Amino acid sequence: MGPADRLGPVTAVISLRWSFVLAVVVAAGAFFTGYGPVGAGATFFIVVLMAFTVQISMWQLHIVTELDSSRDAAAALSVAEERLRFSRDLHDVVGRSLSAIAVKSELAAALSRRGDDRAADQMDEVRDLAQQSMTEARQLVRGYRSIDLRAEIEGASSLLTAAGIDTEVIGSPDAVQAEFAEAAAWIVREGATNILRHSDATHCRIEVTAHSVRIVNDRPRIRSSSDGSGIAGLRERLATVGGSVESVRDDDRFTLIATFGNEAG
Repeated sequence: MGPADRLGPVTAVISLRWSFVLAVVVAAGAFFTGYGPVGAGATFFIVVLMAFTVQISMWQLHIVTELDSSRDAAAALSVAEERLRFSRDLHDVVGRSLSAIAVKSELAAALSRRGDDRAADQMDEVRDLAQQSMTEARQLVRGYRSIDLRAEIEGASSLLTAAGIDTEVIGSPDAVQAEFAEAAAWIVREGATNILRHSDATHCRIEVTAHSVRIVNDRPRIRSSSDGSGIAGLRERLATVGGSVESVRDDDRFTLIATFGNEAG
């Protein structure tokens, strides 16, 4: 067994620089113990080659370990993102549906107390809203739910009007490109929900252009923070299509502005 044969474990725990020094020492020892210049040179070469081989193997092992850790981190991040998406979607679906059901139920109760036959029609709408909410919840769980901008504008206008809020719609949903239409629809849905939950509005204006949706209402209630989880969720939705969301509160006005496409840049 030569002088270099036992050095594999040693080169695994020291740096290449010290492995080079070790190779020189071992080669010198081989020279002075009778191996001669050829034996010393061979010993030096073997030790250096062994050191490089071991260090490269250790480096490859480190890379594999890091890649494995990165995959685990990426998987955990994906799970966290999916949970965040699900909670955001659940907030949007349940918040809007419950707000609509509450408004329609109050209207039906008021009509019923007056003996107005339209109370039955309002309760039919409450039933339809509940069924729609259950359908959307099932689609949410299955992961293939989408919403339509035109339907959301019409639904928001009908809901706000039923709540006694004069609602004006400016522009056409057809002006919005298909790639931004769903994000714009979420803006309309969340905007209408916020008006019902966080204002005593008497007037609302929904403006739709090719690159923006603007929802303005009067008489916002004072809140502890300017943005809630709903608006934060909207920002996340718009960010996926390169858009942005801004909310502006004046003394007697609240404005929700979403921009996408060219104006978002």
